Amino acid sequence: MSIVAPLMRRAVEEAVFPYGEWMLFDRSGVLETGATEGEGGRWFDLASLTKLYTATAVLALASEQGISLENSAGELLGTTEGVLGRRLCEISLRALLTHTARLPAWYPFYADGRSFFEILAELPTGEAGMVYSDIGYMLLREVLCAVTGLTLQEIVRRYVSGPLGIEELCFHPDRALPLVPSCRDNAVEETMCRERGMDFDRFRPHFTDVIGEPNDGNAYYYFDSVSGHAGLFGTCKAVAGLGQFYLNTEDPAFLGAVTPQPGCAGRCLGFHTGGAFPTGCGHTGFTGTSLWIDREAGIGLAMLTNRLYYDHLPQADMNAFRREVHTALAKEFY
Repeated sequence: MSIVAPLMRRAVEEAVFPYGEWMLFDRSGVLETGATEGEGGRWFDLASLTKLYTATAVLALASEQGISLENSAGELLGTTEGVLGRRLCEISLRALLTHTARLPAWYPFYADGRSFFEILAELPTGEAGMVYSDIGYMLLREVLCAVTGLTLQEIVRRYVSGPLGIEELCFHPDRALPLVPSCRDNAVEETMCRERGMDFDRFRPHFTDVIGEPNDGNAYYYFDSVSGHAGLFGTCKAVAGLGQFYLNTEDPAFLGAVTPQPGCAGRCLGFHTGGAFPTGCGHTGFTGTSLWIDREAGIGLAMLTNRLYYDHLPQADMNAFRREVHTALAKEFY
């Protein structure tokens, strides 16, 4: 009997999200897949799950080209002079992957309008410790592109989706695909900008279906929908494919992605522990997506929803629901 299906359908009834799909898997394959309506197989805005594919690309590139995670962004970008260079030379790849680069959590680059590095040079430096930062993964995009000479789309294909056989994943999805509406506007970011005293006149109109475009403002308005922190679209199959790789791998080059690092509040080099993940590790996306794996129990769950596709604020507590599902599965498989 399915554990996930009744919980997902109850969440729809309780307005946690309007639509969701899931794929439960173990080391050898898919155990269960489903959708709250219809047959499933639709494409979602993966939001911050993009970070897992970016992190995987960094680890693959480091393994292939012998780059150390202790190399600084300044070294790899060839920018070591001036205020920007000094700051970049203090930021290692490891710090970016674990959100310990002392960068702010968020900044509306699109409302500022200057170049990425011009703004980065002036952003305040935080205290030592873990601060979950979109900006760090934006910087990882710049590093990856500089080191390889490729676009981020090409990097994800070459270092992640190609080697892992993941097909249903891309930036800029074709509008002919079965796309799930991800949100109705950018009301959350409008509030965040207003709280910072910043204006932006190109936000999407309120109560408008957003389909095939990232919800995330920096990804959509500033990086043309292609960034290291957000922008990827994919199916449950594409997310489960990455999860199954990390459930099975014993390659030292990738084990750090699922192993908590010291001084990082449960952060691994990609995934994290705690919060919505009572066992194992995982990652979430703001649009209502998540990937959880438990290497000890030998299972994982890709759970994709469009929780932002409502006209009301605030949204329901998605993390509480995620934790409930993951706890129920862990009890079943331990």
